[in-house]
Amino acid sequence: MRLESVTAELRPRSEWEAVDLGLALVRRDFWSLGLVWWMGMLPLLPVGFLLLPAHPFWFCFAFWWWIPVASRLVLFKLSRSLFGDDPEMKEVFREFPRAISRRFFYRMFWARFSPWRPLTMPVEDLEGLKGKDYSMRCRVLMRRGDSSVIMLAMWRVFLTFWMAVTMFFTVALFVPEGVGEGWTEAVVLWFEGDTVIPPLSLSLVVVSALCCSMCLVDLFSIGAGFGIYVNHRTWVEGWDVELAFRRLGNRLRGVAGVLMTGMLAFSAAPVDASESSEVIDGVLGDEDFKIHEETIRVPQLDWLENLNWGGGSGSGAVGFVEVLGLLLKFGLFVGLLALLGWLIYRYRHVFQRMGGGGGQSAKPQAKVVMGMEVAPESLPEDVSDAALRMWREGNRHEAMSLLYRGSISWMINRGGVEIAESDTESDCLTRVEHAETGHSDYFSRLTLLWIKLAYGREEPGDPEVEQLCGTWPFSERRTG
Repeated sequence: MRLESVTAELRPRSEWEAVDLGLALVRRDFWSLGLVWWMGMLPLLPVGFLLLPAHPFWFCFAFWWWIPVASRLVLFKLSRSLFGDDPEMKEVFREFPRAISRRFFYRMFWARFSPWRPLTMPVEDLEGLKGKDYSMRCRVLMRRGDSSVIMLAMWRVFLTFWMAVTMFFTVALFVPEGVGEGWTEAVVLWFEGDTVIPPLSLSLVVVSALCCSMCLVDLFSIGAGFGIYVNHRTWVEGWDVELAFRRLGNRLRGVAGVLMTGMLAFSAAPVDASESSEVIDGVLGDEDFKIHEETIRVPQLDWLENLNWGGGSGSGAVGFVEVLGLLLKFGLFVGLLALLGWLIYRYRHVFQRMGGGGGQSAKPQAKVVMGMEVAPESLPEDVSDAALRMWREGNRHEAMSLLYRGSISWMINRGGVEIAESDTESDCLTRVEHAETGHSDYFSRLTLLWIKLAYGREEPGDPEVEQLCGTWPFSERRTG
């Protein structure tokens, strides 16, 4: 394994980033990996000729049961491609007997139903571990990726059947009418519980859909499991750090000879041993190298001694109960104080509003709300006149926007309403109604008309806009 030849970026990733890495590796070599996968399923072809005509279900079961052999061949090619050694098909074919024989009974019977198969298979095939070493290694790897592997197992089952159903119905769209009637009759009889041998064409389409679905799902699940495996080894063994040091060493390899020559030249000068001894004694005689001793007296807890932990019949139990009661009281008192402090911090805005008397908030005032400028300096001197002029000139959206911006600006800077930049129209309306500024009715009517225009493209009538501008309650001029 040569880390410097790796064809992907090795760095610590999160679990789902590692899954994305594995999926990207499969997409990169999808067609060659698919060919390798079907190479592993070649022994099932004779079984298909025997079982498919009369027993399609048993053929699908045998096909599913043999999938780990093909998965091992995919893992073999995928792992070597990651480290820059893309194996040829003859090398994959030579690996085929080992993919079948390596721990056959354990892999094909006991571990066949394991949801952790995509993660544990690299431990067995790439590291060659068995027994206790294999179990310990798997436990270490599954400490980080247990949940993601279980989620992948659930998605494998769902995607397999979903893709098979979609493939079947896609093919059924192009079936001639005469053939389609026989398929429908066979499916109806099968759902009614009758023993029926389906038409060979129906069996072929259903089995082909299932096999193609299992192929695609297994390819990408093996890639996802291998991505999690590589990520775990990067976390545990520091592959990214080792690779960085190797690259640094390669860059400094030319400089190392010059540095070594200079060090040898300087070290060639003779050194007097007596002078070195005097220097060492001088350093060790410094104040920092002296041993300091300090005696600390532990205070006696007389109140604990008076509890009679071990004296008399039952006195120890009584003392223990008393101490436990003191500890519980102290813990309850601290918990109540912590709860009170948390409540004060959580609802601090209520106390700020009560202390400010409805005045200006201590928080910085919003300058932009819902992407609209609401700072006083961004508005004209007379908002209502400017909005009415825009409306009559045909700038309907700009006129209503100016009225709405001006009202929000007044609510923030004059009315003391705490409107945040992330608030929506409904949030602003709720805050204005709770603040009791005296203009909530006007703001509610303006908000309704603004929402209809901004989101529903429903323009208000001229009388409504003229009434809004004529009854504009925020007549204070801006102060800059």
